[in-house]
Amino acid sequence: MADEKLEKELETLRRQTVSPKPLVYALLEGLVDQRSYSQASQDLFVLEMLESKNNGTYLEIGGGHFSESNNTFILEKEFGWNGISIEIDKELVNLFNDKRRNKAIASDATSFDYRTALNESSFASQIDFLSLDIDPAPVTFKALEKLPHDDFRFSVITYEHDRYLSGDEWMIRSRSLLSELGYHLVVKNLKCFGRDIEDWWIDPNVVKEEIHTRFNSSDIEFSTLWLNYLKLNQRSA
Repeated sequence: MADEKLEKELETLRRQTVSPKPLVYALLEGLVDQRSYSQASQDLFVLEMLESKNNGTYLEIGGGHFSESNNTFILEKEFGWNGISIEIDKELVNLFNDKRRNKAIASDATSFDYRTALNESSFASQIDFLSLDIDPAPVTFKALEKLPHDDFRFSVITYEHDRYLSGDEWMIRSRSLLSELGYHLVVKNLKCFGRDIEDWWIDPNVVKEEIHTRFNSSDIEFSTLWLNYLKLNQRSA
């Protein structure tokens, strides 16, 4: 009966929702414990993978708005995380820095000196979360290549490849690079209202296998991902 109720509630929401936001809020209000501010629940994935960790660290490439469709707002606001956000739009940076404790830096993500910035922030070599969310796909990949991978690793990575716009090339190249670096792909081609936008990765040396295997999915709508996860947890309870 619980599964049927979840299915009916989500199907109603899918028919009625025009933008991602109401669906994410509805998922949280009745089905998931924590409110999301991300476009497609990326922040919830981070919290699940790291067991609602407090005082974590993040590097956000593509800060955007300080809260709307933002992957780090809830981490800072509710869990005390520290981080750096990179954003090329100076108006968004000014708004971000007016509203957020952790500041954004106005810079081109493809030429930013990540190594110096991370060292000056006294971040440990294992950073909890890397969010890559800029446009277009070739620029996202260039920013990924620019990171000092020899000095820093990331426990959770959400990587926007925008396959629905850019095709397979940049998705394939990013997967090759991250796999070579030893990361594990958990969610392939996450969809947001039918558009395959992202891959979600973890560092298998940090995230417990019994946690990340519950999310193993491919070409899945983000609401369905959470429904499947909740069903699995119900059966395991």
